[in-house]
Amino acid sequence: MNLLEWMKTKIMGRGESPFKMPEERSTNEEIKGDFIQCSEEEVGRWDKEWLNYLLREYPYQLAPFHRYPDKPPLPNNPLDFLNLNLGWGPPLCLYCNREAIEGKAIMEMGCGCGNLGKLISRYCDTYLGVDCSRIALAVAKLVSPSNCTYIHMNQHEELKGFFGWIDTIVSRFFWIHQNMEMAKKVLSFLEPFLKSNGKIYIDFFWPNPEEAIGFWKETSLIFSPDQPLSESPSAVYKYSFEDVKKLILDFNYRIVHQELHGASQRRYVIVEKIS
Repeated sequence: MNLLEWMKTKIMGRGESPFKMPEERSTNEEIKGDFIQCSEEEVGRWDKEWLNYLLREYPYQLAPFHRYPDKPPLPNNPLDFLNLNLGWGPPLCLYCNREAIEGKAIMEMGCGCGNLGKLISRYCDTYLGVDCSRIALAVAKLVSPSNCTYIHMNQHEELKGFFGWIDTIVSRFFWIHQNMEMAKKVLSFLEPFLKSNGKIYIDFFWPNPEEAIGFWKETSLIFSPDQPLSESPSAVYKYSFEDVKKLILDFNYRIVHQELHGASQRRYVIVEKIS
């Protein structure tokens, strides 16, 4: 048994998470979901990817929420979230408005091992993390506080319980890896979760190597959104503002804000669900 297999056995063999779902909510049967089914091949691919991350970054990935000592006030400028630090470990690397977090019901698409959930949960009311990797979700449940819930993409019945309940959807390092076809599927999947006028904070890739700093420079495979989805998990898709408008054209969303940020090579976009 190699090290990756041993780690997988240790993480997945720990039984049920001690954390419970938030209080049970009745599902609105009138809300229909457009679920994304992850194949076993996709699940295995992302499990392997997250095991590799754990090998390299285990001090932070496996650190429980109480290892981070601070609760600084959230900044007013969403760009300032990128460098917000909670006393230990890396910064949040999140783009969001303070009022979209504090006391709200938050959902994260592509939550991984709960690196954001275990920290942002000290500011929000409740947090829901969704991912394709079972291993990442198993770790997330072990390191997060009780107001966090983690559900696999394929657990459709469990996900239905959150329809019409989410105020804000956030992501980090997720949308940059989605081509137009997959991004449309994700937007369709997310729509039922949002309350009326709920918002999605999206971080699209937009190249700016002259201004990029630190790890934000790390881009190798760059494609246009209309190209096929790459097999490489590090591939990124550059979205112009016209691409963004094309993306949301057939959905009940409207763009309320967008801005370019050279240091992180991002086009940050906020979309709102239309009543």
